[in-house]
Amino acid sequence: MILLEKKCLSNGIELYIHHLENIRSATIAFNVGVGSVYEPDEISGISHFIEHLSFRGTKNYTMKELKRVVEEVGGLLNAWTDKENTVYYAKVPSSTLFDAFNALKEVVFYPIFKTEDLKLERNIIFQEYLSNKEDPMSNLFELMYTKGLNGPHAKPVIGREETIKSINLKDIKIFHEEYYVPYNVKVIIVGYIEDEVLEKVVDELEKIDGNSMKTLKHRSIVNTGLIEGKVMENTKQVHFLYVTEGFSLEQEDRYPAIVLNTILSSGMSSYFFEEIREKEGLVYDIFSTNLSQKDWGIFNIYAAVSIENVERFQNQMINVVRKFELSDELFNYGLRRIIGKLELSTESTSTVTNLIIEYLSNDIKPELPEEIIEKIKNVERSDVERVFKKLFSRKWSLFYVSPEEIKNITFKGEFI
Repeated sequence: MILLEKKCLSNGIELYIHHLENIRSATIAFNVGVGSVYEPDEISGISHFIEHLSFRGTKNYTMKELKRVVEEVGGLLNAWTDKENTVYYAKVPSSTLFDAFNALKEVVFYPIFKTEDLKLERNIIFQEYLSNKEDPMSNLFELMYTKGLNGPHAKPVIGREETIKSINLKDIKIFHEEYYVPYNVKVIIVGYIEDEVLEKVVDELEKIDGNSMKTLKHRSIVNTGLIEGKVMENTKQVHFLYVTEGFSLEQEDRYPAIVLNTILSSGMSSYFFEEIREKEGLVYDIFSTNLSQKDWGIFNIYAAVSIENVERFQNQMINVVRKFELSDELFNYGLRRIIGKLELSTESTSTVTNLIIEYLSNDIKPELPEEIIEKIKNVERSDVERVFKKLFSRKWSLFYVSPEEIKNITFKGEFI
């Protein structure tokens, strides 16, 4: 089995390398251990601000040069901010790997923050904020995080309107200096990597100085038994999100939970899709997700329905959960589908990189797709049945976004 190589550098940076010999591309990511969880309320959204501003220019690159070094060779350049991490990311032909690495290294450690750039990005981020406010899905998940969680993960990644308008250059520089340090950064490279290129990468990373600060992972509590809604007149459907406590990255139950989630909502042959869409015609899409953190998780079920079908949909959701029986056909579908999807993921450097980031963002030793497949193969039908019973015997919350007030909410926080 191809393993993940780890190098701990003298300055605290952790470098993870996954060699894939039969391809000619590589993905590189800098995972910085900072996000909205670590932000004081008065500068909420500053991690996202820094992610934007860092591409405006660095010590050795202009903004245009940073983009061109990756994009002119057909590569993909991206970044995102989450609750506990910020990721800077590029996928390029292996022959240009070092150039892409060098550009990302500059973006992460050596950005130049200017007043005029802050003004421009403030306007851009505010437009992004307004777009989110008009989007039903964004509002639904914001409702889940703010009402459904008790803890630091309730903080919005993008910040609040007042903080977007008030964060200043001094705030940016102080926050970057505190959190963008070697001990708080993990670098991941997946793909075809020549030995001499890897040596150059290590040499460059070793040159980076900084303090030994490293963020610790936080936990939030999932609030259950809540019914919370929001009216958005511009939406044409009612967007529902059922939420309960999920399975963490440290729990062995998460492997049968992965199989169960596949059975319930992955693909057109999945249980919810057939029962709610194909047989009843109540939805266009329905899916479930287990959002796993280090030692806690959130399990949710999403669907959107027309206003006139709200009561029928709620009743049908309870009915299909209560009548669920794990047949051999369903169990084999879930098992074979998730194994197949994991096997296909091994051919994508970006997918494998994102998987590694999920673990490293939670300070957990990463599992590669091949390792997860071996764990999945050991899942028994009885394991999935046990996890289903555990999950749906719990208290749930229901969040919704609707074009008008809903008076016929029949869900009482329990499926079974």
